[in-house]
Amino acid sequence: MLRHPSLPSSFFQKSRSKLKAELPAGTAAIIFANEPLPGEADTTLPFQQNSNYLYLTGIETPGGLLWIYPDAPSEDAREVLFIQPPSPEKKLWEGWSYGIEEARERSGISEVRPLSEWNAFWRRMVNRVEAVALDFNEHERQTHGYFPSPAHRFARRLQQELPGHRIVRLAPILTRLRMVKADEEIALMREAIAITIEAYQTVLPLLQAGVMEYEIEAEVQRVFLRRRAVAAFPPIIGGGERACILHYTHNSQPIQAQTLVLVDIGARLGSHCADLTRTIPVGDISPQAEKYLRWIAEVNSYAQQQLKPGISIEAWYKSVSAFMSEGMKAHGILPHDAPPDAYKRYFPHGLGHFLGIDVHDVGSRYEPLPVGAVVTCEPGLYLPNEGIGIRIENDLLVTSNGCENLSAALPDLLGM
Repeated sequence: MLRHPSLPSSFFQKSRSKLKAELPAGTAAIIFANEPLPGEADTTLPFQQNSNYLYLTGIETPGGLLWIYPDAPSEDAREVLFIQPPSPEKKLWEGWSYGIEEARERSGISEVRPLSEWNAFWRRMVNRVEAVALDFNEHERQTHGYFPSPAHRFARRLQQELPGHRIVRLAPILTRLRMVKADEEIALMREAIAITIEAYQTVLPLLQAGVMEYEIEAEVQRVFLRRRAVAAFPPIIGGGERACILHYTHNSQPIQAQTLVLVDIGARLGSHCADLTRTIPVGDISPQAEKYLRWIAEVNSYAQQQLKPGISIEAWYKSVSAFMSEGMKAHGILPHDAPPDAYKRYFPHGLGHFLGIDVHDVGSRYEPLPVGAVVTCEPGLYLPNEGIGIRIENDLLVTSNGCENLSAALPDLLGM
């Protein structure tokens, strides 16, 4: 019943096998599905699944949990999925949702039970485990404050009722596993990238003076929906000085002639994302703007040459930032005696981030990159006083001898 393509159940089986191999002896892992968040009046906010739960089960509906305990005394208690089967009322109002058999087929888990059986199951198993591994969102960009997720509430309950049981952090294990993309994931991301490239090809002839930024956004969304995808993040369509606002999403102004328009978009196809940026001229731009645009394309090429397994994102950033700093001096943006960090005034963000189930996917920017990681490469230059904001972003797969530009079919200098 889902309109988008999905990863095969064998992928989720392999993901769970990898997790089982990493769990300490005597440790049971519990991974909760996300729950719907209330909106205003009788509404709920758009649902987004817990990415780790999705990675391990493929189930996209709220209100379930996955139990994994390799040391369980019986086979039927080593891997159990608990879901909330649809009620007749839910079917009436919302239609299809996973039933027991459908969840079993989707996840590849033979033991699928109604969520109503969880409490009794937990009480039977709790005295057989020494520690419980729980999944908390530990992403370094999660700066919005504490949110009482199902895992938080369960941890509090465990500490109150059974303080002798240890709580183990599951996030570091799953982060390491998710950093290396399986062949099935890479294939799905290639398709998401191809859809994103199609959106660029669709909107390129529409980038004309007088066209509203939201009209470009509408065409992007149309391509995504027609190809069974959705936007992985709110599209950024920023003309002129608005391109200097890193996460500009108002998309409310008319495009001006003889300016650069920054378009940062990405499709999410099923469970995986693309993330591409191009800065596109509208009409004849100034020689200065063209010089800067071509230079950032050179920086992107240089950065791709530096990316290889074993380098960390942090070390990669420092290497390319030093290259950019010298380039800014050569272009007269910085004085030759500028301090080492002066480039940050004109390039204030990172060079790239992990990409996968999430746009800003999990992974440590301080650890060596493994073969199979997918990262973005997005050098930029922002000169608000000149009304120039430039960013060129590609999606790169780390390979044994360097990297592959998964988005190579889209020219860096689009529209030139």
